[in-house]
Amino acid sequence: MNHSIIAEGFGVRLRPVRQDDAAFIVWLRNLDHARGRVGDSATDVPSQHKWLERYFSRADDYYFIVETMKGNPVGTYSLYNITGLRAESGRWIIRPGAAAALPSGFVLYDLAFCQLKLYELNGSTVATNLSVLSINRKLGWKQTRVESAAQHIGGQAVDLIHYVLTPSAWSKARIGLLPLARLAESQIGKWELNQF
Repeated sequence: MNHSIIAEGFGVRLRPVRQDDAAFIVWLRNLDHARGRVGDSATDVPSQHKWLERYFSRADDYYFIVETMKGNPVGTYSLYNITGLRAESGRWIIRPGAAAALPSGFVLYDLAFCQLKLYELNGSTVATNLSVLSINRKLGWKQTRVESAAQHIGGQAVDLIHYVLTPSAWSKARIGLLPLARLAESQIGKWELNQF
């Protein structure tokens, strides 16, 4: 798999993860809004480096850092378990205050359906992750099932909501969300100016 693919739009760039992103990923995944809502992950930078070493050997995985157009990291997003024309979408975490969730969704789904020519994305979200459940619905994802006690995160059993997104569902949702994506792009620019 080509781990060098880059996609951008609406004020964000999705660029391939690198080993030097390990500290950012550990920080991001341990923020209050992410902890307990995403799978267990490396708790320290050396463990994250080891995870990334395994990732780089996989042929069915695109792991992206979501960054501003000036290169400031604001989150992560992935397409993985790519089989034929299907893939899973996940590892989606955006830092608080950066309006990059909607733009990163636009860029990832456009990449998946237009550039990679996938015909289906699958995903799952912890049932208590209400903000992601809400944005998934707006982005055109359709709930397929609820899986009780499907995963353990932090030693606790959690229910997972499973979703599917197709090119046609994304196309319909995209049209209606385009003004919001453009607004988010301007908000990202303002946020970035206030960071320094």
